[in-house]
Amino acid sequence: MNIYALLVVLILISAVVFNGNQPKSLKFVIVASLLMFAVLGLRDATLIGVDTTSSYRGVFLKMSMSSWSEVLEAHRAKNTGFYLMTKAFSEFISNDYQTYITVLAAFVSLCFGRLIYRYSPSPLQSILYHFGLLLYMFQFSALKQCLAMSILMLAFDPLIERKPIKFILLVLLAGQFHMPALVFLPSYWLTKIQPGKKYLILLGVVLVLTYLFRNQLLNLMNSLYGDEEEAVDLSGVQFLRTKALIMVIIVAAAAFFRVPTPEDKTYSSLFVLMCLAIIFQTFCGYDNTFERLADYFFQFSVIFLALVFDRRAYRKGLFNWRFAQTAETVAPILFCSFGVYRFLDYISSNAIFFLPYRFFFQS
Repeated sequence: MNIYALLVVLILISAVVFNGNQPKSLKFVIVASLLMFAVLGLRDATLIGVDTTSSYRGVFLKMSMSSWSEVLEAHRAKNTGFYLMTKAFSEFISNDYQTYITVLAAFVSLCFGRLIYRYSPSPLQSILYHFGLLLYMFQFSALKQCLAMSILMLAFDPLIERKPIKFILLVLLAGQFHMPALVFLPSYWLTKIQPGKKYLILLGVVLVLTYLFRNQLLNLMNSLYGDEEEAVDLSGVQFLRTKALIMVIIVAAAAFFRVPTPEDKTYSSLFVLMCLAIIFQTFCGYDNTFERLADYFFQFSVIFLALVFDRRAYRKGLFNWRFAQTAETVAPILFCSFGVYRFLDYISSNAIFFLPYRFFFQS
């Protein structure tokens, strides 16, 4: 059994021992976060991962050989925070790339654990969705964006609590690590919208317009957020790609099972974020920066999915209660099972990057 399958098994065992399917399961969240960190942060950073072992290692070495003024001058335009942070690490940890990866993995794991502890009705489900959406494996390959996404996890608190200054500062900070993170900034005002029938109709109209003007939108996003290291592949654009199509179905189910209400601020805000994720995903090309824009919103689906089937929040009389109980039991099992399958299948399909696994302390 490889390390990734063992990770899933240990998390499932921890969920049984520490009630991981219940909200505020602090012991479970701590144990699960430590397990996820161990695999992510203690791996041999010269062997395990995609661009973490090549391009980012090169960036780290380049920063270590550059002066502070050279770093600032070369990266003043965008992602300045990431390069200055990398330069600082290279100065204070004696050019130890392994320690650099380990510390950043600890930060990412802490932010994720904190998010699901505070907001998920089922931390176990959220973790398995995190696996199934391949957001966990994303942390092995896209360091800048993962750091920005982790900072946006911290920004979710002021978004829900309606603290605009704190929210804006955190989003601006995330943008210093990965400039496309600034796309999340309008979320504060958009999540004030109360989703309803008119909102869903408007969403449908926006999706159609997005499809019709997809090339123009991609070129606009390229001019605003384009990364000099990545090219836009317009030929790869597809309307309602797989993740977007799945999320459309989930959002439709959510509108039936758990209607957003003004009193339920967390759920209503997440409902809006999922709709935004769908919109961005419709014009994303394959394997370019713009496909990743949607992930700034999709990362919160690990909370949203758990909330959709949280029977404790259903309003009695909305529909057949026995059906609700069945759906709340069966749907998460199916979703989580598919998530685990997709997670392990992805690793198997990309074994060259992830297998055989080796910890950094193994010879």
